[in-house]
Amino acid sequence: MVTLLAFLACDASAPPARVVVLGMDGLEYTALDRYAEDLPNFARFFDGALRADMEVTRPIMSPILWTTMASGYGVEEHGVGGWTNGQGRSFTGADVRVARVWDVLSAEGRGSVVSGWLMTWPAPAIEGALLSDRFVWSVPMSRDPSQPVHSEDRAVTTFPDSVASIAAELLPTDAELRAMPLGYQVEKYGAPSHPLRRDELHTRVFEALWPANNADFGALYLNGADQVSHIYWPFADPGIQATIRADPTAHKHAVDEVLAKFPSRPMPVYGEQGLDATGLAEAARWVPDYYRYLDGVLGRVMDTVGPEVTLVVCSDHGFQVSQSKPLVDGQHHEIAVFAARGPRVKPQVGAAMHVYDVAPTLYALLGLPAAADMPGRVRDDLFELDVAEPVPSRVLERAQIDVGAGEGGAGDEALREQLEALGYIDEEGRPNTAIGESRKRPGDGPGGRGPRKPGAR
Repeated sequence: MVTLLAFLACDASAPPARVVVLGMDGLEYTALDRYAEDLPNFARFFDGALRADMEVTRPIMSPILWTTMASGYGVEEHGVGGWTNGQGRSFTGADVRVARVWDVLSAEGRGSVVSGWLMTWPAPAIEGALLSDRFVWSVPMSRDPSQPVHSEDRAVTTFPDSVASIAAELLPTDAELRAMPLGYQVEKYGAPSHPLRRDELHTRVFEALWPANNADFGALYLNGADQVSHIYWPFADPGIQATIRADPTAHKHAVDEVLAKFPSRPMPVYGEQGLDATGLAEAARWVPDYYRYLDGVLGRVMDTVGPEVTLVVCSDHGFQVSQSKPLVDGQHHEIAVFAARGPRVKPQVGAAMHVYDVAPTLYALLGLPAAADMPGRVRDDLFELDVAEPVPSRVLERAQIDVGAGEGGAGDEALREQLEALGYIDEEGRPNTAIGESRKRPGDGPGGRGPRKPGAR
């Protein structure tokens, strides 16, 4: 009997895995290591897990990279070129020209739960349930509680429509947010709204929908680490802290230089007087405190999905002190987090991964074929996988792209305010291609790195 059980456990034809991807925008390994003693759920997750450094393509822009992870294709194939195009129009899910994991599963009659993933508005019809990335932006922070949250102009922010009622009930109130450990950040941040509201809503909706749906795949997206790190990353850095303490005027001079060079830039939330020792002590809390919140979310997700589900935690880029404005900004860098824990995982530390490999590997975990024209590969060196023969392509024909026009509406103005405040776009809605040092490097291909041939490392 023992021999038979051992044989069955190693059977390559075992049923496809159930998979959940927890995407944390801007999550950085050095911060996870620096704050490890205060992150018990990350410690629990990493114990016996796969931990890989994931290289990403340039430009290092979140809409591009999260769409690549969900589809397996680069920017030129999937059609999402950033937050806005050169004329100031916002990219949305209507621009996506490729099938994503939940689309392919839906065609097979298999369910997904998607909460907050970028470029999911207008909400496509899927097997399962979807809360788009625009729902929270469509509800003003100071909304009249007597008015319905989900009005006619927001009808495409969820699928099915019933998800809107669930999200409306779970949307954190101002009082709830200010009562949380991060309440001091919500109080100080002001407009545009602090990311805690979005991250908490996306998490609550996922917690509600996953147990209620017999889904094979889940995708939960959280933005807060990125947004907070853009502004507060330097003050959590020991070297920058030492510089500011040594010269109390250093930070104010740095802010003045940035504002003189970029006069239309919104004033940093920590003020125009610069940071003294007291201000530095408060500013230094923001990033580690947000990581503590994310640690709590990870624990909640682990408890929700259980040990039988393969759980992937990933980011779209890392963070570092800005090379050009080190005392003022944090900036992206091209090594992201990719970690996984579950029945199909081969535990190891220090593995190398590429963003192009994510979707092909997810497909294999789910028992589906990847596509021959995807530049990445199935990582059967990192997971126990039965790799299917690839289909030719998962690029959609024009007639298959039917989610709607996606012009304006659904909180577009509120989202643009935040993007402008963070420096992603200018006052006219044009993209700042230099954000996070994300411009193409000399010699890069059209996608910022050039397509990678299947099997290349």
